[in-house]
Amino acid sequence: MPLFDVTLEGRNVSFTLVVPGTPYITVHYKGTLDGNRLQLTSLDEGRGVFKLDAARVGASAPPLAPPAPSPFAAVPAAEKPAPVVRPPASTQPQQAQQQQAVPEPPPAPRPTAETPSILRTEYAPALQGNWTAQQTGTSSAAAIEAALVFVGDKGTMRVGADEWPLFDVRQAGADVTFTLVIPGTPYVTIHYFGTLADDAMQLASLDEGQGAFMLNARRAGTTAQAAARARAALALAPPPQVTQEIAPPQVALAPKPPLPVQQMPQIASSVPPSPPASLPVSLPPPTAASAAPAPEAPSPPSARPAPPLASAPATSAEKLPLPQLRDLPPNNLAKTPLMGWASRQKLGTRMTDKDIRGAADALVESGLRAAGYVYVEVDDGWQGVRDGDGALHPNERFPDMKALADYIHSKGLKFGLSTSAAPKSCDGFEGSYGHETEDMRAFAEWGVDFVVYHWCGAETIYPTQVEMQAAYQKMGAALLSSGRDIVYGISAAGAFDVAQWGAKTGANLWRTGRDIDENWRSVGEAGFGQNGKEGAAGPGRWNDPGLLQIGNVGMSADEYRTQLNLWAMLAAPLILGNDVRTMTRDTVALLTNRDLIAVDQDALGRQGKRVAQAGDTEVWARPLADGSVAVAFFNKGSQSAAVAVSWEQLGLEGVRQVRDLWWHENVGKANNKYVVFLTPHTSLLLKMNRP
Repeated sequence: MPLFDVTLEGRNVSFTLVVPGTPYITVHYKGTLDGNRLQLTSLDEGRGVFKLDAARVGASAPPLAPPAPSPFAAVPAAEKPAPVVRPPASTQPQQAQQQQAVPEPPPAPRPTAETPSILRTEYAPALQGNWTAQQTGTSSAAAIEAALVFVGDKGTMRVGADEWPLFDVRQAGADVTFTLVIPGTPYVTIHYFGTLADDAMQLASLDEGQGAFMLNARRAGTTAQAAARARAALALAPPPQVTQEIAPPQVALAPKPPLPVQQMPQIASSVPPSPPASLPVSLPPPTAASAAPAPEAPSPPSARPAPPLASAPATSAEKLPLPQLRDLPPNNLAKTPLMGWASRQKLGTRMTDKDIRGAADALVESGLRAAGYVYVEVDDGWQGVRDGDGALHPNERFPDMKALADYIHSKGLKFGLSTSAAPKSCDGFEGSYGHETEDMRAFAEWGVDFVVYHWCGAETIYPTQVEMQAAYQKMGAALLSSGRDIVYGISAAGAFDVAQWGAKTGANLWRTGRDIDENWRSVGEAGFGQNGKEGAAGPGRWNDPGLLQIGNVGMSADEYRTQLNLWAMLAAPLILGNDVRTMTRDTVALLTNRDLIAVDQDALGRQGKRVAQAGDTEVWARPLADGSVAVAFFNKGSQSAAVAVSWEQLGLEGVRQVRDLWWHENVGKANNKYVVFLTPHTSLLLKMNRP
């Protein structure tokens, strides 16, 4: 397993271990060198802390002493350098990128008489040995000469003086795949797929934000004519298409950061370290989505589709009376904002039982469940018809709703279901209008944990704010009498300033606007528009600006990170709007930032608010239960800008220890004010504690 970024400054040593796998794991070690001895400790990145004691081979040394305290913690506060400028990668000139030397990893092991048998295992027997290659890209002016060496399931690619490791080398018949890892900030992975014919290969990379590359290779010692004949045998066909199901992580190429600039104190970076640092060390084995466990109890008839010709007439749109307004008691649920996934944005109304089971499996296998994403919300499209007794049944794509709930529960997840306040939803599916009590009792029998009550279509029956509130109150009372603890969500696109009265209806969360589109403008309007609504939020009652877009295609990594930072400041529900079955490792890494999740889920439950604004820049602050303050800096504009906030604006006094919640490390101490430099559409999330 390769080591990268090996540095020695005086007695201080640090390096990064990369463990290939799914996902790739990085472990960052820091420690001291004492003669021929090394004593190091890993950063706690969600997988525990490792201690590494080493002695130089062949050196006579006394037994290793107990690990010394971390040299980074031992430096007196007065001697620590001020936080330095670490500007985003996008601000670095191309020339600086070319001048940065990529650390040279060790070559892959070559089998010898003493090589362990595991290294002699030939995962790709026809590839073993040396190859010469030419790589071209969509932006390449000329082909780049490269040399490939394959040993077992690993290898190396050498370009000029640089040598980079190849992992996951696989061959199945004529199909070949492998992954190239280029050290840097961040680490870049390029996934190649292609075909082999005799002594020639043709491969292409996935376009993962850095463009697509073509790689033509022939075995060393093979003549060009022979290689050409082999390529002709491939019929000049392009490499096989890679389905979305096995799409690897998308890692955007970014230049290495520049050397620290010391002349501007208390200026921090918006660029976090390599995303894999926040991934779990291992994931549970995949589970079969179709293998449902035995139900906890027999499913009631309403959990299955209604027989043909057994349905009741459609519910009339006659205006039904509503209860007098009153404040319902709280249900004591959702003490922290919900975290999970919703089907509506990516699966639409044609989803199936199999799709939902697959999404539940993905939440577990990706590590998202372990990070707190536990709700699986099935949106509009599951409904069938009502039978002769008025009971609502699912449609034929959901053969047994209780069995589906049991399957979701068996994964350690919670089951969410939507319904409409109108006779028919806006997509034409049966609503709960006039059947609130019966439907919620059925939902309780099925095992539903979360209900989203949509308003779309009901506005033609109940056009006023008082009527809307009364209709939601009626559903809230039905949920309280259902016999099961069910979290209650209002989806009314923010109509009639729902944040001011939503909790009175028994609701735990309410949408404050329309559905978010997959673009920066829509996310910004939804998130920054929450300022002024902070008084409505608290434990058990949350403003919901909309679904997280991380893992979709309409925004940059910086913009996705900005949405996460803003939602954490808002104490907003973290409900995913992507397709969790096809997430990349980078998406999972962004979504499992433990420090950011801790801010969002803070027990105090106070929503943050804007404390400073200048042009297109904003600073938000949120008090936390441990007495610290979360502070987020945002640049919404199209130009780079300095963003500053004073202690008076933050309501702070005295010196504060500053922690970067994406770098997961303290970046120094500050007093009176803090200034950061942000490129367009980027942000920075800090936590300020008393020293």
